[in-house]
Amino acid sequence: MRYFLSLILVLILLSQGYSAVNNSLPIVIESQKLVYDNREKVAHYIGSVIAQHGRTVITGDELLVYFDRTGKHVRKIRVKGNVHIKDPRGEGWCKELIYYPFEEKVVLIGNARLKQGKNLLVGDRIVAYRDGRVSVEGVKEKVKSVIYPEENKGGKRGKRP
Repeated sequence: MRYFLSLILVLILLSQGYSAVNNSLPIVIESQKLVYDNREKVAHYIGSVIAQHGRTVITGDELLVYFDRTGKHVRKIRVKGNVHIKDPRGEGWCKELIYYPFEEKVVLIGNARLKQGKNLLVGDRIVAYRDGRVSVEGVKEKVKSVIYPEENKGGKRGKRP
């Protein structure tokens, strides 16, 4: 389960609060349109959105960045529609993703799936916290985990405890 959490935590790289992980790399966001509402402090990227930080790429139909009153700190990031997360550690899919930097929480909503190698975690809603807590809910369907045993270098499966 901790490996799945590492995939979720790559989303933290999109937040200013955690850019210290590798602050020498820029965060690049591309879309067909950008609308910024200065009164509400919301940046709304629309159409074929691609957000990249290093080798981590998040795509979706829309991406909204909600800033605090000063416009300097991210309160929330929301990615909507056909969300895909790709990272060297694995991949994830959902209909909507919401990241709350101050709560250190990521929520994947709607047919949420995380994959690392052959391992798979599926639920209607996956909530992950930076401290390692993960909650998976099945509303329309049951939660599903497919976990393959790790193999040793010699090709033999690991010993059971």
